[in-house]
Amino acid sequence: MRVNKKVIYKWLFVVSVMLNVITAGYFIDRKVYFGYMRRHQFEKQKWDALFNTQRDNQEIIFIGTSLTEGFELRSSFGNMHLKNMGFAGLETDEILENLKRIIVRKPPKIFLEAGINDVRNGKNMDKAYNNFVEMNTVAKAASPATKLYVQSVLPTLNSQFNQKIKAYNRRVANYCLANHVVYIDMYDYFLVDNKLNALATTDGTHLTPYGYYLWKTQLEKYIAE
Repeated sequence: MRVNKKVIYKWLFVVSVMLNVITAGYFIDRKVYFGYMRRHQFEKQKWDALFNTQRDNQEIIFIGTSLTEGFELRSSFGNMHLKNMGFAGLETDEILENLKRIIVRKPPKIFLEAGINDVRNGKNMDKAYNNFVEMNTVAKAASPATKLYVQSVLPTLNSQFNQKIKAYNRRVANYCLANHVVYIDMYDYFLVDNKLNALATTDGTHLTPYGYYLWKTQLEKYIAE
C-alpha cells in the first residue's frame, strides 16, 4: 500500500499544533493560578498587618481600588499613621464590604476612593451610587466619630467613561453636600482638554509618579487637619 506523505505531514502538523495549544494552556493556567495565589497572599498579608497592629488615635485609613493601592502613602506624606487598604479590581460592592471590616477599628479618618471599576466594567451606576450611600450609612452608624473623606472618581482618557464618571461624581458630590461629608474633587484637578492629564497616567486610568504627586497635593491639607 502506497503511503500518502502529504496526508501524513498534514496529520503530523495538526497533532503538533494541538500539542502546542495544550502545552500553552497548561502554562497559562499555571501562570494564572500562581498569579491568583500570590495576589491572595498579598491581600491576606495586608489584612493581617492591619488587624495585628493596635489602633492608635492618629490612624488614617485609605480604602479603594488599585489607584489607592499604588499610592505610596507613608513616603509621600511622611506619616507612619497612614494605612493603605486599596486593592486592585474592586467595585463599589466589594469596597463596601471592606469598609465594614475596617470601620470596627473606629479610625479618626477614612479616605474613600471608589467607582472607577464599576464604570470600566459596565456596571449599573445606580447600584454603585447606592453602595456609596451605604458606605456612609455604615460608617456613621458604626463609628460616628470617624471623619469620612470622599474622593471623586478621577477622569480617564476614554470619553464615554468620563461621561459616566461625571454623572456619578455629581450625585456623590450632592450627597456629600446634603449630608455634611467632605467631598474632594479630583476630577477637575486631573483634567486636561476634557480628559485625564496624559502626563499623569500610564494607561489611561492608572497613575504615573506625577499623577500621584498631583493627588498628594490635593490631599495634604486634609491629612494635616
